[in-house]
Amino acid sequence: MTDRLKGTKAVITGGAGAIGMATARAFLAEGAEVFVTDYDEAMVARAVEALRAEAKPAFVNGAAADVTAADAVGAMMAQAMEAMGGMSALINNAGTNARGNLTDLSPGDIDRVIDVNTKGVILCTQAAIPHLQGAKNATVTSTASQAGKRGWAQIAVYCASKAAVIGFSRAMAVELAPAIRVNSIAPGHIKDEGMAWDGFAERKSAQQSLDDFSAEFAAAEIPLRRLQSAADIANGFVFLTSREASEITGEVLNIGGGVVMDSS
Repeated sequence: MTDRLKGTKAVITGGAGAIGMATARAFLAEGAEVFVTDYDEAMVARAVEALRAEAKPAFVNGAAADVTAADAVGAMMAQAMEAMGGMSALINNAGTNARGNLTDLSPGDIDRVIDVNTKGVILCTQAAIPHLQGAKNATVTSTASQAGKRGWAQIAVYCASKAAVIGFSRAMAVELAPAIRVNSIAPGHIKDEGMAWDGFAERKSAQQSLDDFSAEFAAAEIPLRRLQSAADIANGFVFLTSREASEITGEVLNIGGGVVMDSS
């Protein structure tokens, strides 16, 4: 523990998932206080219990909320403010996917991906702004994706939703400067858990193990020839939230082993 985030009070959406839990752990290890939220009350309760077992219980709170519903988001932010006595960081991490050719997706599939991945980020940011204004080193950092920068078959709506997160974050970086820094992270493919790993399970042959399929994928698609971990992404959130990144806003941090590389 180095206290890089001492004094930080962070709300983490999608907090019961792989990246959300890893980020909460990393923030707690660096001296932050966290409030985790997810769509399912039981999932949030388990996440809070697990985190409290690893850190100071007073530093961890949480509540369930649907990030696509403005009233629910507003109520959750009020709970977070009461629990932590303030807010200085928002991690927009809630996300979902619908895999399939575009012609095979239902309107409900499309709505769900756009609503959670894009509308959810917008609503949570909108609700957090009044609480973040005036906080020291106030930040908003959102989970985008390498898929928001390049195309992949069968996840077109997901790609669109994450490209929107990048564009929204850049606009907010201008609109909220200099009081609040706004950035995003573009994760690559997470090993052992999460949407990419679930996608591998759907795509591999019956004869292949997930490890074999992922190793072949990494060798073919990723310059570093390996998948990432949720902890790798959490480290990026720590950095962008910390004062070490005090001159960084409007940026997208690629953490994907080189699966995307921005042109100059």
